[in-house]
Order: sequence, then C-alpha cells, then structure tokens
Amino acid sequence: MGTHARRFSFLLAGALALSGSLDAQGLPKEKGPARIVSMFNIYCLSQLPDLDGVTQAAGFGEFAQITGEELEQYQPAVPAETLHAWRFHDLGAEYVLTAARTKPDATFKKQVPAFAKSTSVACSLLFPATDPGDAVLKQIVGLLGRPADETWDEGKMRVHAWSGQTNKMLSHVHYYAPAKDGPTAVLSATTFVKD
Repeated sequence: MGTHARRFSFLLAGALALSGSLDAQGLPKEKGPARIVSMFNIYCLSQLPDLDGVTQAAGFGEFAQITGEELEQYQPAVPAETLHAWRFHDLGAEYVLTAARTKPDATFKKQVPAFAKSTSVACSLLFPATDPGDAVLKQIVGLLGRPADETWDEGKMRVHAWSGQTNKMLSHVHYYAPAKDGPTAVLSATTFVKD
C-alpha cells in the first residue's frame, strides 16, 4: 500500500475512533465551506462503516426523515438493502443526509476481487452549491490531508475522488461539484468491509 493510501486509512481509522462523538461545538459558527465539511465529517466520515451511527446522528439532530416515493430518488446505482434519508436546515440552507447499506454488484466484484465478499455502507451530504472558487474542495483536501487521487467530469458534475485501503476495509470519498452553476453539490463516503 502506498504512502497516500496508508495516510487515508489512518485518517479513516481516526475518524472511526470518533464514532458517536457528535459535538456541535466543533462546527464553525458561520455558514460556508468549513461548516459543510465539518457536518460531513461528523454525520458521515466519523460514523462509517456504522450505518446505525449515521442514523443516530440524524436522530440527535432531529432531522426530518424522508420516506416513500421521495426516498427512492436517493437510491444508489446498486440498489440498497437498507436506505435512509433525512432533510434538515442549517443557518437558512437546506441539506439532505443519506445512508445506505449494499452488497457489491458483479462489476465491483470483478474490478476489486479482494472485496467481492463485503458489505458497503455509504453516507452522503447533499448541499446547496454556492461555492465560488471551490472552497469546499480546499476544506475536504485539508480534512483528508491530501489532494484528490483522481478528478474527472461526470455529466454536469466535476468529481474529485480519494481512496484508501487496509486488509479489511476499502474506502472512497467523493466530492461532486457542479461544473458550472448548479443547485446541489454532494460529499459522499463509502466503506466496504469484508464479511
């Protein structure tokens, strides 16, 4: 494993050690990129791979659960065994937090055979894309301690991706930013844990 992968794994291991520590005092007081990335860290990164931790974090925040047909719009590409989504407001902006548990599909198993027998837990924070100069990217780079491993265009989104791996876990963090003006950006983390 390369130096960057080890560093990312150590960061994720450190975040996992913080699981359950929801200290609102840790959020910057003013809205903006630092607060968004802090929310992503508290509600997603520090909870993974514990789906129940994400659910509890949403409960502590008294977020409004999304159900029924509206929930289906948050279904991942590989249909989730368990899917949750919540809407909440923070300093005048609307956010959506999602969490899902899935098994790998055939394509993933072929691409990453070492994790063919695994379970993934994913968590995403959808937020208003009002980020001139891409300060969210700067904040997530600061949190993860390194620039993105890869960057590409996917439809109308610019995707920045980080990966890390240990013997038992494979983790990905993605930042989906509108390539031009767009209403929503996404920070997403997925962890595959061997069964």
